[in-house]
Amino acid sequence: MKTLVPPAFGLALSLCLPFYAQPSAANLPSTTVGKAFGEFVKALNSGSLAELQKFHKDRGDDPASAEQDMEFYQQSGGIDPGRVVDASEFDLQIEVRTRRDGRPLIVRFGVEPHPPHAVSDIGIRPAGSPAAAVPPRLGGPAIAGPQGDGDEPPRPAAEVMAGAPALVDQAVAAGFSGVVLVAHEGRPVVQKAGGLADRTALTPNRVDTKFNLGSINKIFTKIAIAQLMAAGKLTLDTRLGVILPDFPSKDAAEKITIGHLIEMRSGIGDFFGPAFEAAPKEKIRTLQDYIPLFANKPLAFEPGTGQAYSNGGYITLGLVIEKLTGQTYYDYVREHIFKPAGMIDTDSYFRSEKTPNRAIGYTRRGGADYRTNLDALPERGSSAGGGYSTAGDLLKFTEALLANRLVDGAHTAWILGAPKPLVAPPPADAPRRGGLGIAGGSPGVNGVLEIQAAQKLVIVVLSNDDPPAAEALARQIRAGR
Repeated sequence: MKTLVPPAFGLALSLCLPFYAQPSAANLPSTTVGKAFGEFVKALNSGSLAELQKFHKDRGDDPASAEQDMEFYQQSGGIDPGRVVDASEFDLQIEVRTRRDGRPLIVRFGVEPHPPHAVSDIGIRPAGSPAAAVPPRLGGPAIAGPQGDGDEPPRPAAEVMAGAPALVDQAVAAGFSGVVLVAHEGRPVVQKAGGLADRTALTPNRVDTKFNLGSINKIFTKIAIAQLMAAGKLTLDTRLGVILPDFPSKDAAEKITIGHLIEMRSGIGDFFGPAFEAAPKEKIRTLQDYIPLFANKPLAFEPGTGQAYSNGGYITLGLVIEKLTGQTYYDYVREHIFKPAGMIDTDSYFRSEKTPNRAIGYTRRGGADYRTNLDALPERGSSAGGGYSTAGDLLKFTEALLANRLVDGAHTAWILGAPKPLVAPPPADAPRRGGLGIAGGSPGVNGVLEIQAAQKLVIVVLSNDDPPAAEALARQIRAGR
């Protein structure tokens, strides 16, 4: 599995707190994951790219993951482990503090159950924030919960709007490449683009430029599942094998439920890794083309007993949607989500097609100069991520969601953070609660969509630069600094 430092690391490192002395390694549990985490911390704190590469190589990971881990080291100065929050043989949640500024974080660290125990998951959240807000390692969604910064409640919308213009201007002047939209009650109050969509042609980004969303697409997949739930075609307890009896792993199909897939508790891992790297990217065009990259791998844990970031799980949800609707995933979300919301500039475009006003992703990972990320992209994105949209279309999506135009009020409340769909929808005049925070990131791709439902505030930041370009700016806007 390809392991990347979560782009959301950049959101977590802000407050200056007293230095936290490193405890003895004996504080780590004497389990498979405890040993692996100790080795990871030692390699990270060395500040050596070679040591991190060796750590990943010894565990069967992609050594290139070390480059992203170095980004976290540069931000944090290393970490010191503290109190164990929760632990099993292969999964660990532990409080750490950054060496640079003493910032308390909760790290979720998982390894695969079979040797060499490759790293299956890393997620991070500020200490004191809800567990649902843990950003996953591969730049996927932190779907749920009101948006704040750790223990801090969300700032009043008026303060966010007052401070955002100067912060955005500063970011653009400093070289931010992308677009920012801050809206209140459905109306943009800040909308600005900066940088270049095409560095060769010197084409500037515009406020309506289409950006790769990364894992922000997963929210569309979750809403499609909610629509099918509302139509009575499945429930969170429906077994995967009932819908996909031909799923390659019969054991997985019998044990995994739709709820497991949504919550990333299925044990299904990722399609990134050596097989993906070796695959001809131009041949990855449909959801079926992703299946050989993950479906025959052993489950990382028994379904329901753990949690690990799962792109493969969201590919599987897309297959469920295709089976129940008789449409391709792409056609279904276009017809049932994008069209009702008025999202005319949103789709999973083919990499090789000429799409007007689409930003090219650029990365500096593995080298000093910018280069395009096109060779690393599949021909077409999936139900796990990789589609394109504009900041304006994401605002339209938000308005349609909050107005219950995409799914009924009970399921909308679930999308916005309720633990499960309500028995009955809330009254039409009931104030909105909860919110949505979802990010996507990979080399040359970073995006954030935040909805603070109670404050009627939306923040969209999309970038064609490496993480945490968009997430760091979104955090500044939210926090006012």
